[in-house]
Amino acid sequence: MVFRHLLQPRDICIDATAKSKTAVLLKISQILSDAHPELNMEALFDAYWKRESLGSTTIGHGVMIPHIRSEVIQTMCSCLLKLQHPVDFGATDKQPVDIVLALVVPQHQIQEHLQILNQITKQFSIPAFRAACRKATECSTLYSLLTEDNLAQTEIV
Repeated sequence: MVFRHLLQPRDICIDATAKSKTAVLLKISQILSDAHPELNMEALFDAYWKRESLGSTTIGHGVMIPHIRSEVIQTMCSCLLKLQHPVDFGATDKQPVDIVLALVVPQHQIQEHLQILNQITKQFSIPAFRAACRKATECSTLYSLLTEDNLAQTEIV
């Protein structure tokens, strides 16, 4: 499962306060900088904001994968933010976002960056998987769902 290598329990957040693009990008920047002290919250926010200004990183169905590269880190890191109040990020399917999986990829890992985006997109293209993520009401439940071995019909084989 792709998420086992990307996420730790501390990287999962269910948020009731983020109700704007700015608030969402600030929240993911905070989660990532808290978990990875080498990352600066303001620099992350600026990088995510700049990336979103180039074009929305939504993948449809209320899911967004904001992703940036960094010279500061040596290994890929991420966080997952489940929003209780969906936010409009200009998705092509017009659905507001309520699941945000943010990535920070080492600058030199271009191929790995593309591969992980592809794997995450495939996983979130499964309706049952998205529904299970949305149904989770606790961070620990969401983490277990994202990292368990047998997701049955929610996992791509």
